[in-house]
Amino acid sequence: MLGAAVLVAGAAEEPGQDVSPDEHGAASVQHQSQVLAKLMPEGDVTKAPPEIDAVVWAAFVPVDNALTPERVALGRKLYFDKRLSKDGTVSCATCHDVTRGLTDQRAVSEGIAGQLGKRNAPTTLNVVLLQTLFLDGRSPSLDHQARMPILNPVEMGMPDEATALKAISDDPEYQKAFRKAYGREMNYEDVGRAIAAFERTLVFMDSPLRRFLAGDTEAISAEAQAGWDLYNGKARCVTCHPMNPSNPLGTDNRFHNVGVSARHQDFESLARRAVRTLQEDASEQKLDELAVGTDLSELGRFMVTRNRADTGAFRTPQILNIAITPPYMHDGSLVTLWDVMDHYNKGGEPNPFLDGGMEPLALTEEEIGQLVALMFTLTDDRFAEENQRQEQQQRAAAQKDRPFRDEDMALRRTLPFEQRVKGAANVQGESNSDQ
Repeated sequence: MLGAAVLVAGAAEEPGQDVSPDEHGAASVQHQSQVLAKLMPEGDVTKAPPEIDAVVWAAFVPVDNALTPERVALGRKLYFDKRLSKDGTVSCATCHDVTRGLTDQRAVSEGIAGQLGKRNAPTTLNVVLLQTLFLDGRSPSLDHQARMPILNPVEMGMPDEATALKAISDDPEYQKAFRKAYGREMNYEDVGRAIAAFERTLVFMDSPLRRFLAGDTEAISAEAQAGWDLYNGKARCVTCHPMNPSNPLGTDNRFHNVGVSARHQDFESLARRAVRTLQEDASEQKLDELAVGTDLSELGRFMVTRNRADTGAFRTPQILNIAITPPYMHDGSLVTLWDVMDHYNKGGEPNPFLDGGMEPLALTEEEIGQLVALMFTLTDDRFAEENQRQEQQQRAAAQKDRPFRDEDMALRRTLPFEQRVKGAANVQGESNSDQ
């Protein structure tokens, strides 16, 4: 279980404030709400935020769910309401905690009855600009995605939509709020719409790098500037994480196998099992259950498309605010940004479905440090205190252990096929010695 809630910039503890974690390790609803109020003072939600072009904003906000103060307020209330879970202990904010970069900063998330899922919780920051939702892209819109965790048996555990609605339908405040927001009685689709409306307001893009790209040459350090050159050159980060005014999140919104799952999975066996299972029940809810609660989760995008080329592929995450959302990758297996760079520097873990763009980068330790310095400039200024805490914590962890570092692979002194051949030879040798 996680320790006490982390305080973010501008959210210092106040007398009488409850900052102790709940049974799942999340900060209390009261504390998260107070922190959010400081991070996001009230504004005009009907207009595009200053960080996003109005035309782009309009393209990402559904016509049937235009943002209004009433819809955002309703969604905010639902986001923090634990009554939407079967045992009354989990809300959206449990895994997307305001004090933890809108994630839970755990390898995998904890749902009702202490159940652990199979995937790392992505942040809800800036989700308004994502083209597909969930790490395997199984949800086409934020309005749709917001409804799914409530019914997932590992996450919030409600058996069906009617039961979820019943948990809040007798609340006079909700009855009034739904009518004001959508002009009709409460229904499950509007639960998703309202939560999505609130989440679309979570725009946090005011980073030092943004100011640097706008012409402020002193916004980031010389080390980070060197990292930016590497990002767009030798390190090839820009291939999947394009970062520019028209794509401020730094994601190509595509799906790639970067060799994380390959460390401990037999993709072929998993794929055969997935196909058999989905032939019996290919429903949306079954897919959601398999993706969150079983080892088939490791197949990634394949579970959605059943296309062999998508085996082990996951959506490129947004790189904005990356420093405050550890641990990393779909399974949370990389603890620090140094681990992330070590993973990519050696070309990922070899497997038959590895993305063609994955190859050793031959980065030096100095260059890895420059890239990490750059990534700490991608955090919105409102999270400056948490950004600094993460930099210190991750640096200390990296100084003690770099479990994914492999200079021989990074510099091509050892090639992936050599390890496979040597491994097979060793197995054969052991077999012969036993005869």
